[in-house]
Amino acid sequence: MVAALALGSGSGGSHGRSTPTGRVGARPARAAVGTLELRTAGRTVARISLRPYLRAGSQSLDQRTLTRAVEAAVLATAWQRSGTSSVLYRNDRAGVLRAVAGLSAAGGVVEVRRRALASRIAAPVIAQTLRNDCEATALQSLLATRGALVPQLRLQAELPRSGPLDPIGAGAQRVWGDPESGFVGRPDGGGESGGFGVYQRPIQSLAARHGQQLVDLTRAAPARLYQQLLLGHAVMAWIGLSDGPYAQWHSPAGRLVRVDYGEHAVVLDGIDADGAVRVMNPLEGTQETWSRARFESAWGLLGRRALGA
Repeated sequence: MVAALALGSGSGGSHGRSTPTGRVGARPARAAVGTLELRTAGRTVARISLRPYLRAGSQSLDQRTLTRAVEAAVLATAWQRSGTSSVLYRNDRAGVLRAVAGLSAAGGVVEVRRRALASRIAAPVIAQTLRNDCEATALQSLLATRGALVPQLRLQAELPRSGPLDPIGAGAQRVWGDPESGFVGRPDGGGESGGFGVYQRPIQSLAARHGQQLVDLTRAAPARLYQQLLLGHAVMAWIGLSDGPYAQWHSPAGRLVRVDYGEHAVVLDGIDADGAVRVMNPLEGTQETWSRARFESAWGLLGRRALGA
């Protein structure tokens, strides 16, 4: 990539004017010496006055010493913090130096191209209080990255319920709730089934009640989730802690519901330069690092459901 260069305009020489004796006595003005501004994503990284880099008796720049100053201002990699997130970028120093090589003493603006390599998002590490409130706990952590502080038990209480607390009937006649519509079962466990959980749509609606619009990333390509992380946005993802056991029943409205009882929710709160994913796991309140293969396998077990902050 080549850095974009916007050159400043220098002033030209002035016309002489006649003196009282009729002689032209004014010398041509020297070109103005400007400033080099290094900018990335609309943010100024550094401003460098070009006057110290003028060659003696000349309007040309000493590229060797100017290059050293630019290299000191534009590191090969650098972290940038914004709100609750920090992103590690690799800067295109070679492109910057090529642009600076064509700079005149009048100065100008050089855009520093960069690529995100890794991120860290300050999602609080929280353990779930109830046996089955992992979704409310993950949502608490996700909302906190946006500055909204809502306790998990309040979020759990505000979730809509779907169906009876315990399933009714057996086999093909079994009726229970629909996790697409509300929380199914008992949040604190117990009863005939031990409870189940809830999927992304009711969670998205609950977040909106607290002023936070979450992006539905369900069934998106994994690369889109990783891009969200590199932009500094945490992601809540539904995963399978185990491959089954699977079960099915009908909702009160008659829809066939098929589930994995290993259903769980976590928060992705960063990504490493080697591609590994950082995971806030509310099961016991731990910060973990998973390979992409591990995450994508577990994510696929629950239909690749996810919400982005």
